[in-house]
Amino acid sequence: MIQVKIFDEGKSSNLEKSINGFLELKQQNDSFKLIDIKYNAYNYGENRTDYHSAVIIYED
Repeated sequence: MIQVKIFDEGKSSNLEKSINGFLELKQQNDSFKLIDIKYNAYNYGENRTDYHSAVIIYED
């Protein structure tokens, strides 16, 4: 079954840690197959704070 996991963080370093943690956990399963990772950075709010998002598409 193809699934997605969405991440949204205020810092790119936090996004990287979240994604790496997810991948480490999932790769313990022999049936895990990474299909793609989509990344985007955008401004949010009046003070234009940067946010970083990623979607991991995988089969499990």
